[in-house]
Amino acid sequence: MENNFEKMLENYLFEEVKGRSLVEGVVIKTTDTDVFVDFGWKGEGVVPSDELIKEPASYKPGDKLNLIVLKINDEEGTALLSEKRVYLRNARNLLKEKFEKGEKVLGKIKETIKGGYKVLIDNVIEAFLPQSESLIRKGEKIPEEFLEFKIIKFETSRRKLNIVLSRKAIINEMKEKFYSERKPEDVVEGIIERIEKFGAFVRIAEGITGLVPNSEVSYDPSLTAEDVFRIGQSVKLLIKEIDKDRKRITLSLKALMPDPWENIEKKYPVGSIVSGTVKKIMPFGFFVNLEPGIEGLVHINEVFWGRPGKLRDVVSEGDIVKVVVKEIDKENRKLSLSYKEVKGDPWENIEEKYPVGNIVTGTVGAILNSEIIIDLENEISGFCPISELSWKYVEKPEDVVKTGQKVKAIVVDLNKNERKLRLSIKKATENPWKKFVENYKEGDLITGKIVKEVKSGYIVEVDEIEAFLPKSHVVEAKTIGEEVSGTVLRIVSDNEIYKITISENKKEEVEQIKKLAEEAESERVVSLERKVKNADSIDSREE
Repeated sequence: MENNFEKMLENYLFEEVKGRSLVEGVVIKTTDTDVFVDFGWKGEGVVPSDELIKEPASYKPGDKLNLIVLKINDEEGTALLSEKRVYLRNARNLLKEKFEKGEKVLGKIKETIKGGYKVLIDNVIEAFLPQSESLIRKGEKIPEEFLEFKIIKFETSRRKLNIVLSRKAIINEMKEKFYSERKPEDVVEGIIERIEKFGAFVRIAEGITGLVPNSEVSYDPSLTAEDVFRIGQSVKLLIKEIDKDRKRITLSLKALMPDPWENIEKKYPVGSIVSGTVKKIMPFGFFVNLEPGIEGLVHINEVFWGRPGKLRDVVSEGDIVKVVVKEIDKENRKLSLSYKEVKGDPWENIEEKYPVGNIVTGTVGAILNSEIIIDLENEISGFCPISELSWKYVEKPEDVVKTGQKVKAIVVDLNKNERKLRLSIKKATENPWKKFVENYKEGDLITGKIVKEVKSGYIVEVDEIEAFLPKSHVVEAKTIGEEVSGTVLRIVSDNEIYKITISENKKEEVEQIKKLAEEAESERVVSLERKVKNADSIDSREE
């Protein structure tokens, strides 16, 4: 932009002020529109905003200004002064000096023109700011405040002054200086510019932005940038990492806070009982927050003394609980806690509660492939093997019991150290096998019902026990539920039960023999009767 500098001077230095003296004024006070100064005169000096080279708010009491007196009103005791006009007299030399030294100038963008913007330097000299050097995106609102610029072109002649400015050059210099001087552990101040799910972006200076990730917001892992920051907030942060090549900065707020883990051993010694809030429940346990930044895990094994149950039946998120500090891993910031130890061990007096030989009542808590779990009370369970479910043969536990069913069992074994309680449902009832062998022996005839067909025969239920009927000892094929009679072939002891084999064929044989015997007995009787009858027809000697 080319300016008629001589004409500009003529417009400002009008006749009324010619010959007026230059003075030095000291700022007394400021308002939104004026700066009041003491320049050694009996009255008050006023410099209106349009005669200043900066905004009135930029001046502070005690600042010294070079001024020219424009007008004096003796009656009112006031004088009108100008800083701008003094500056304009020396503007050419001042700006040239700043250009040569690479110093910054202060200006305000006045309007958009072809290829860029018109800027008023120090509220006096017009200059040109190319779009490419402005750092203003197309369509973006022009800043209203005073900005700093660097003169990148300065051409002057007697009547012309051509000045080209750049904001980009200042920012680039600022960046280079920042990244060359700053290092990790430095503390910087910035403005929260944007908040995302993963953290907050902070403007440290124009063109210099850093990120505060959620992990660096607080020692409390539940807090995120969205919980702590607000846009426009001014914050002090510590530089955690600075990548000079990629121009990336990682910042930390929590690094400026006291580390809650510093004296963790003193605050929460191992073995102490502490209170905390249940923060999160997981399948493997639940986390307890003792204070912001200190969280511990209660593993599921530290919740139940006996068979693990459902964690949500014990605690809920937000509950205040008491726990015992089990272990401290300060290096990895981990605490192991115990919930069950606060309640006490229900197995402590287990021998007195459930002595071997006692009959107990419980609820079927779980059915497994080869056993069932019986819950006797909170935290105390026993197991009953499939072989102890019934005096009969059991193929699957669910054929005998159901989850939630009340059952009686006898305590057959107790191991306090291993926390094992072995139970027997069948032994809590009378042994039907023993009763059977007391009432029957081999060769006896019994009657029962077919309850199952197996590969080589049938299972027959007789007086609450089961006997085996081989197919080779069957007269004809049988159906489930059919009643059958047979002879006891064998009774073989197998621990507390017996293996009993019956035969339908033998029964037939026995019945046949019995029938033949009866027939023979009948013939013998008939023969005797005949002989008695014939005795009357012979003499006694022949008889």
